Amino acid sequence: MDQIDKLVFTCLILVLVSCHSPNEKIKKVIIKYLPEETTVMIPVTCDNLDYIASVLLRTKTITDRAFLEHLNKEVNKLKPERQEKSIDIRIKLLIEYESRSDTLCLGEFFDTILNGELMEDNPKLLNLIKSEIY
Repeated sequence: MDQIDKLVFTCLILVLVSCHSPNEKIKKVIIKYLPEETTVMIPVTCDNLDYIASVLLRTKTITDRAFLEHLNKEVNKLKPERQEKSIDIRIKLLIEYESRSDTLCLGEFFDTILNGELMEDNPKLLNLIKSEIY
């Protein structure tokens, strides 16, 4: 192997190792959420949920394997949204895997953001999470 082949091979290995599997198991989920039908005077985003609504914010940690497997299945179905829209978040999940963590934010009835990227809504995912917290 010449020098360039070794470099390409090394880069390929690094890329493959750094990629995460969508089927990686979730260790636990920390859910921060507002009570149902909470009205806030300004739009709530993933970034400001902890500050704007800190007095009302509730937290729940989930380690139940059946719930986490179902959650993982629904999160993996998310697809990027093609249009821009205004968002208003009420639920924030910190999803902890073995080698990484994701942030999933949801509105009370619609709006889905995964790691800062707007996603198409998944009603099954929203209902799954709401059934666990409300």
